Amino acid sequence: MKKYIKVALSFATLNNDQLNSFLILVLVCLKNNTLFPNLPVTLADLTALLAKFQQAQAASATGGQMATAALKEARDAVIGALRQVAGYIQSLGLTNESDVLSSGFDIVLPNKYPQTPLTTPVVALDNSVSGQLQVGLQAVANAKAYQVQYSTGTGAWVDLGIFPNTRNIVITNLTPGTVYSVRVRAVGGSTQYSAWSAAISLMAT
Repeated sequence: MKKYIKVALSFATLNNDQLNSFLILVLVCLKNNTLFPNLPVTLADLTALLAKFQQAQAASATGGQMATAALKEARDAVIGALRQVAGYIQSLGLTNESDVLSSGFDIVLPNKYPQTPLTTPVVALDNSVSGQLQVGLQAVANAKAYQVQYSTGTGAWVDLGIFPNTRNIVITNLTPGTVYSVRVRAVGGSTQYSAWSAAISLMAT
């Protein structure tokens, strides 16, 4: 009997910041993902919706009815587009949970298989290439992606981005002789993110 995998629509209940992060994750996971060749909403259109949503969030910080209404409209547009994409993924009838999860969307799990928080990633760094740090990660079970940040000294953390897997994560354009710290967290699971890893430091060569 074919296993029935249901795509979760719980993204509609996320707060605005969480919805923003979720859409970024979906864009990362769907890019170059050959399992989903005929998306009903293109990645370009999803990116445009994300930009409009982010702009509306920033504008709403100053308050006002018009800004609030614009934010609601932008949020509704994002959720509507995500529902279309989720429906398309559902229609494919994929039988492997990992294939569905590779889209960035969650799946509906039976009560006997509740989601659990993700474990904290284990990070290693390699400075073999001048001006670069290669970030090595041990894969985290059930993680859909990994968010990477780096900093120097007591400076603020710089977001490198969200990566759909543990391969080919490289920080470039670094200054030789400078010590950089790197931390990573897994994306997915019942809490959306794992805890940040311990910061690992290494000098760029």
